[in-house]
Amino acid sequence: GGMGQLYLNTTNPSVATGDGVAMAYRAGAEVTDLEFIQFHPTALYLKKAPRFLLSEALRGEGAYLRNMEMSRFMAKYHLMAELAPRDVVARAIMHELGRVRAKDPVVYLDLTHLDESHVRRRFPRIYKTCMQYNVDITTELIPIRPAAHYAMGGVRTDLDGRSSLPGLYAAGEAAGTGVHGANRLASNSLLEGLVFGARAGKKMRNELKAPAARVAGLPPAAYSNGPLSVPVDASINELQTLMWNQVGIVRNANGLKEAVERLKHIEPQVARPHSRREFEARNLQIAGLLVAQSALAREESRGAHYRTDFPDHNDVKFRKHSVVQAEKIRFE
Repeated sequence: GGMGQLYLNTTNPSVATGDGVAMAYRAGAEVTDLEFIQFHPTALYLKKAPRFLLSEALRGEGAYLRNMEMSRFMAKYHLMAELAPRDVVARAIMHELGRVRAKDPVVYLDLTHLDESHVRRRFPRIYKTCMQYNVDITTELIPIRPAAHYAMGGVRTDLDGRSSLPGLYAAGEAAGTGVHGANRLASNSLLEGLVFGARAGKKMRNELKAPAARVAGLPPAAYSNGPLSVPVDASINELQTLMWNQVGIVRNANGLKEAVERLKHIEPQVARPHSRREFEARNLQIAGLLVAQSALAREESRGAHYRTDFPDHNDVKFRKHSVVQAEKIRFE
């Protein structure tokens, strides 16, 4: 499925390591639109807690966003204030975090002005989850930060899930159908999984009647007989920190170029995997490099992809999908 584990902060589970995209790319398939990573603006930010997603519905019910000075700030960034689109809210929060000299700054989601019983009834799961970490959302401010949430791109497929590689299908978050454009709307990924999963299943059933396509596996030299040169968790942490800082919510050419070079340097550290975790690290390195290269090539801002050096759309050159195959990138 997804690749949220590319980033230091993510709402995704630990298995979202870009395996589908990386394996398909290694096999020779086209991948598309990988620069479009959606960051959810409001995820719980406590050191010992997962980055639990705090739904937009909270802001829809009237929750405020406050900075560390306790000021509401969203009206400075968008006419819709707290109800602005996800990418706008996420960038605004990152700007507010950057203004603060605190070691580990946060912003806050504030529901304390809302009726307590209504909040508990309306958001029982969020209430219970936050209470597990000793945060009563009806009486206390909730510390939050943005977190990587969804990949709009993936293995390039048609509307039946067929990739550019004969016999290889993809559906769900691993696939790049183009239906989400540059910025997915909330809940559309569930519908995508149901629709394209069913369509791909039907097509695959028919294709089983044909001779099976053969895909080359990794050569024996790609497998390790001993430990990696750098502990795998250290390599993953280095990669996640790099991606968060340079290929995250706000991007520019210098940061993206640094990310591309450092990700290439990480490759030897994970090049001969043996365990499951080491294979995940290898796949993260491949997926991260593809995201960074695609983001560097798209010299504009569009949807979830925002560059300070190219802050506007460029429809003439880039109202197109990015496509990467065999280390070559194009727009079409």
